[in-house]
Amino acid sequence: MRLANLWQPGGERNQLAFVEDEGAMRLVKDVAATLAVNLDDALSDPSTPDWLMPEGLARLEDLEAQLPRAGAVPVDITTWRQGPPVTKPGKIIAAGRNYMDHVREGQEIWAKRGKKIEIPTFPTAFTKFSSSLTGPYDDILIPDGIDDVDYEIELAVIIGLPALDVSIKQALDHVAGYAICNDVAARGIQRREMEAQIGITLAKNFPTFSPMGPWLTTTGAISDPQDLQVTLEVDGEIRQDANTVDMIFPVAELVSYWSRTGLETGDILITGTPSGVALARDEPERYYLRSGQLVTARIDKLGELRNLVR
Repeated sequence: MRLANLWQPGGERNQLAFVEDEGAMRLVKDVAATLAVNLDDALSDPSTPDWLMPEGLARLEDLEAQLPRAGAVPVDITTWRQGPPVTKPGKIIAAGRNYMDHVREGQEIWAKRGKKIEIPTFPTAFTKFSSSLTGPYDDILIPDGIDDVDYEIELAVIIGLPALDVSIKQALDHVAGYAICNDVAARGIQRREMEAQIGITLAKNFPTFSPMGPWLTTTGAISDPQDLQVTLEVDGEIRQDANTVDMIFPVAELVSYWSRTGLETGDILITGTPSGVALARDEPERYYLRSGQLVTARIDKLGELRNLVR
């Protein structure tokens, strides 16, 4: 099942929509109305956590199964804006150095500055803010005075059932679904933050620095999150191309580890990026994002993000 977050200027609230195989979208509330199903408003409102809980998703799956006989008219998507699947997560935890090839390219970068980067022996992360989130087709805005904006495609994991100290074996039971994230970064600021050994904060949290979507794909549609091809292109040129099987710490281990913080419904884990970032190139300034470029991020079975740089 795929569920999109739609917003219409002048509308009362955001609306959840079923995404069909051919791309048509039907509002959850309209489908319920045409089937004369009494559905709680919270299950059609992406700004609430209720729909992400197991019982909420089960109710929506029952409704989706009746789509063939529902008379709901697909929305005219040109009159709607598509937002990130979850609008205000309590936490966004971003894994660092979780693909071996990305660790190695990072080791080369820091070796030139006289610093040694070890292969991680436990999951490491920084935090992103919900204010950095933007939709799957929104513009990425380059802040004034910054000319080293980079891209990082990542698998995003959205928590459904709250998780506290769960085992690796139990971890995926707490996942509602998956999406794509582009973890955009201002590299000069990131380098200064890392050298200060305080943490990465501003570099990753400018507005629009977390395009996400294009919708939430539930776990039932993804048999194995460790077998998904991830690809990022800039103006049609492939910059990153890898598979989630190459993660150092797989999704279940990340969920288990970070459940020690008390993961809540709607929290998001982004799971690290593979090699190919601009920073690691011989001439990174040639690869940093520039106004007018189109960034396309794809993950198997999850769709794609298409974000114009401004």
